[in-house]
Amino acid sequence: MKKTLLLTTALIGTLSILGTAQAEMKIGGGVKTAWKSYDVNTAGSRTLSGFSQERQIDFSTSGTLNNGLAYAAGFSMEQDGSQAGFDGGEGNYVNVTSGNTTIELGNDHILNGDYNIVPRAGNALNEEIDKKLSYGQGIGTIKESMGLGIVQKFDGGLLAVNFVPKVSQSKLSQLTTTAANTFTVTTVDTAIKTGTDDTQVSSDVGKSGYELMFAGGLGVSGLNVALNYASANFDGTNNKQINDLKTMGYGFSYKTGSFAFGAEKVNVEQFAGTEKDMTEIGLTFKMSDNATVGIGQTKTSQETIATGAAVGQDEKINYLQVGYNLGAIGTQLSYIDGENMANSANVDSKTLVLKVNTKF
Repeated sequence: MKKTLLLTTALIGTLSILGTAQAEMKIGGGVKTAWKSYDVNTAGSRTLSGFSQERQIDFSTSGTLNNGLAYAAGFSMEQDGSQAGFDGGEGNYVNVTSGNTTIELGNDHILNGDYNIVPRAGNALNEEIDKKLSYGQGIGTIKESMGLGIVQKFDGGLLAVNFVPKVSQSKLSQLTTTAANTFTVTTVDTAIKTGTDDTQVSSDVGKSGYELMFAGGLGVSGLNVALNYASANFDGTNNKQINDLKTMGYGFSYKTGSFAFGAEKVNVEQFAGTEKDMTEIGLTFKMSDNATVGIGQTKTSQETIATGAAVGQDEKINYLQVGYNLGAIGTQLSYIDGENMANSANVDSKTLVLKVNTKF
C-alpha cells in the first residue's frame, strides 16, 4: 500500500486498452526524484548530499467474470536508483469480489501494517532517511510475501486477514539488530549515490505467517482508527539470529477543518530476543487547496526481552514537512532532526530532502 498522502498527484493520463466488454486494462506509473543532504556527527563526519530516483510502472485490469462476480488484477514494476532490473514484487494481486467481501491472492497490496494513519505533509521518515534509523512505518508487516487474504467491508471500516504459507525474511521491513543497523557515514553515502539502501538479508528459509488489520472511522465523521497484528515464524536455517516475529500496532487520526492530528504506537518482538517500541505523533495544517504544512515527532526504543535491559539509547526525531501540489507534479520539502540514530548513543543527524513526484 502506498503511503504518500498529499503528494500523490492526480493521474495525468491513462492508457486504456479495451479487451472485451467485461475487462479494461490500464497502464500507469510514476517518477520520484529527490535531492537529499545528510549532516551526521559520527567518526569521519561530513555532510553528504546527492540525488536519488525511483521509477515505477503499474498494470491493472478489472471487469466482471462470467458468473457475475467482479474481479481486479494487477502488478507493478519498480526500479530504484541505479538498479539494473525491476523489482517485480510490487503490488501483485488477483482479486474476486462478491458484495462487500473480496478474496485476494497476492503480495504488497492487501490492507496491512504499512497503513498511513499519522497525518503528514510528505513521506514517512524511513523513506526520507534511507532506513538508517530504528523507526520504520510498516515494520514487521508480512505484506511483501505471497499470501491469500480476505477483505471485508462493513459500516465503519475494513477488516483484512492475510495468510502467508512461507514468509521471506528478506521482504520484512526494517528488522535488523542494533549492530546491523549501525548508522555510518559509508552506508549513507552509498545510499545517496544509488538512491536506495536495501541491505536486508538476501535469502532465508521461512515458515508461515498471518496478519490482521482493521481501519475505519467507526461511523464518526473525521475520525480514522487502525489496529494491526502480525505474526511470522522462521526456522533460521540461513540466519541463526532469526526467531519468531510478532508485531502489534494501533493509532488514530482526526480531521477537523484545515487541521488534522494523530498518533500511533507499534511494538515489535523481533529476532535475537529484542523488543522495539515506536511512537509517532503528527499535526498538519492545510494552508490552501494545494499547500500543506506538517510537524511530527517519533521515539523508538529497544530492549532485550529476557532481561528488559535497554539496547542503546532512545532514538528521537523531530520533523517539519511542507507539501505543494502543482497538479501534474507534487513537491515536498522535509527537514528532519534526529538524536541517537538507530539507537546509537550521541549519533545525531540533520537531514534536508527536496522531493518531486509525478504520475502518468
